[in-house]
Amino acid sequence: MSQGRTYRGGVTGTPLEDAEQIRHLLTALQADATEFPIKVEGTHTLPYTARIEHLEPGAMDLKLIRPLPHELASGAPFEMLFATDDQRYRGLMEFRGRQGYLLYRFTVPAQLVPCDQRRHKRYPFRPREKAYVLAQDGVLPGHGLSGPLVNLSLGGLAFRVDRLLRLDDHMPLKPVLTFFEKGKVLPMIKIRDLPKLPLFEIRGKVANANERGGEIIVGVQFGELAPAELAQLQEVLEARERMLHAPASILPSGIREPRHGPDAPGSPRVQPAGRENPEALLLLERRATSILMAMPPGPGRDQVCEALARAGYLRLEAVDSLPQALALLRADRSASSRLLMALAERLQPEELADLQALQRDLGELHELPVALMTASALPAAPEPSEDLYLRHLPLPSPEAGTWLGILDEVAGLG
Repeated sequence: MSQGRTYRGGVTGTPLEDAEQIRHLLTALQADATEFPIKVEGTHTLPYTARIEHLEPGAMDLKLIRPLPHELASGAPFEMLFATDDQRYRGLMEFRGRQGYLLYRFTVPAQLVPCDQRRHKRYPFRPREKAYVLAQDGVLPGHGLSGPLVNLSLGGLAFRVDRLLRLDDHMPLKPVLTFFEKGKVLPMIKIRDLPKLPLFEIRGKVANANERGGEIIVGVQFGELAPAELAQLQEVLEARERMLHAPASILPSGIREPRHGPDAPGSPRVQPAGRENPEALLLLERRATSILMAMPPGPGRDQVCEALARAGYLRLEAVDSLPQALALLRADRSASSRLLMALAERLQPEELADLQALQRDLGELHELPVALMTASALPAAPEPSEDLYLRHLPLPSPEAGTWLGILDEVAGLG
């Protein structure tokens, strides 16, 4: 069987051609269940995310996240790019055929070319994990940008830019590569909904920007981290490393610790420079906040959804009742929302007990933010328990009033 094609790209580095060394690197990649991108050689299509399922002399089976085209011919050249032992490698392989559902056979690359020395290991994030990045540049009047996190390391991150707007007049702009010149300062960067860390704030600068399949991916280099910030980030990445070595059937998803307030010990907030329009940044934060709403279907729920959307809360998921919401959170931790909204004048004792039990089951999630929507006059809010963050708010209406400020506070925005 062919051992694969040699790489003749323009990447610097002495090619590695020893079959045993190549097999050693791929074996380490398989053992760690590390995901890496592959794509058809010479194209600019969106890469496929893959991991090594089976490795043998001259061939390997890759498990993909999405299927390859059915018409793909055997022998099609593919490029793989992966990192191991703090070194990134690129190599060429050939497609051999389909082995099973999302399982495909490829040749082992005959040579691997070192691409660059990497100081910190990067950990990939998928869109369904809901980790989100918001940033502000340092140019007056300033711009806000946001999008899902692509990968994260101790030294920086990459994210997909879905939104770019001018902060003085909220004018949306089309993201283009020329906007993200290398070295552009980002005095305010927020990563929302990281596992075990719902909000992380740092400074940084643009390290690179690339266009993939019509999408802009921006790489960011962090500025100097305070000891507390470094410890928080290390904890997230260590948990990520443990997840990579855990069986797929028990991988946790969506586990988060309580929000760290501005006065919480060990959680200093970076004060962004040149914050010219905090209202525009608040709008971006609302767009990045996930809400799970428990309310019977009908015109009332439609009106609430419309009011939330007009206020900027766009990431909504609705179920018919609070028990359904709790069942959803129990069954799929990846569905855990930053904020749970439920239509109820008050919680019954058994409902409160169920919420607290769910919180204990989620382990490291110490707070489950809950907003109880009330159609009548706003009752006195009960004291929150040590396990549950609970607030009442009036039923959201088209007129932005008291409810919007309460909702922002419960969600930890601003």
